[in-house]
Amino acid sequence: MIPRIFITGASGFVGGTTTGALRKAHPDYEVVVLVRNEGQVNTLRQAWPDVEIIIGTLDDDGILATEGGKADVVLHIASSDHMNAPQSIIAGMGRGKKGRFIHISGTGVINDVSTSLGDESTKVYDDVKDIQEIINLPMTAYHRSVDDAVIISGQEYGVPTAIICPPMIHGVGKGPCKKRSIQIPILIEAIVERGRAFTVGQGNNKWDHIHVRDLANAIVLMVEEALKPNGGAATWGPQGYYFVEAGEFAWREISAELAHLLHAQAKIASSEVDKLTVEEATKVHWWAPVLWGGNSRSRASRIRTLEWMPDITTVSPTLPEMIQQVLK
Repeated sequence: MIPRIFITGASGFVGGTTTGALRKAHPDYEVVVLVRNEGQVNTLRQAWPDVEIIIGTLDDDGILATEGGKADVVLHIASSDHMNAPQSIIAGMGRGKKGRFIHISGTGVINDVSTSLGDESTKVYDDVKDIQEIINLPMTAYHRSVDDAVIISGQEYGVPTAIICPPMIHGVGKGPCKKRSIQIPILIEAIVERGRAFTVGQGNNKWDHIHVRDLANAIVLMVEEALKPNGGAATWGPQGYYFVEAGEFAWREISAELAHLLHAQAKIASSEVDKLTVEEATKVHWWAPVLWGGNSRSRASRIRTLEWMPDITTVSPTLPEMIQQVLK
């Protein structure tokens, strides 16, 4: 039997890159993607003429349940914060093939501002050693309620689930639609609009990073494991929680490098970096405290047991291409 893979978010940054990587690695798979409108259909059909395309949204419970029930593996990449979509898909899977469900979350769930915004926190979460703490974080944490819904729905319907939790994603996407991520592209825009680079507070707060292609390869690896007998060597269910990181950085380092690059291109007048108060940074962008002010430190021990390793281990080499993509 040819494996059937149902993907939400194939028109997005991570979803597009992942779909392309999956098709390249396994051209024999039957790939089905969900898109919102005819414009996306035309773009994806030109790029991937052999992919089956379904028009629908994350609120179309019937479509999600039907397609989930047909799939051997579901990649839910469209949103980490939509509550009903994963529940509808998993319910459909429970009534159908009972394939395996892979949800993409984000390390905003471990965002730590306990030392104040802009300051480093020493707390690092390991997805093996700290798994019980991670899956029992407060429901007020970003993405946490949906992560919990995935785990509970999987248990209720007998569907093996896994949650992949990437940190700051960088690089330019390889899908046919959306090419850019969030945190660094928005920071580039904010620096250019302001005319000077900046940090939130001291900028010593730390995040992990992953290149979008390395993340896509990790997701493809999980699909491959899902299709093996009993889910292969991967862990599924409540403990099937996977950070995917290639290293960490302080946000002041990113701001300093962007300042140098943008100044060299005459996009800003100075290569100096200002240290803004939280109030000042919020005036630059209302998401500043969330995007660039906290700590999000994880260790991807679980995915490495599957012999996954990232190819790109620093952010610096991808900054010029992200600047070019944002400012083109």
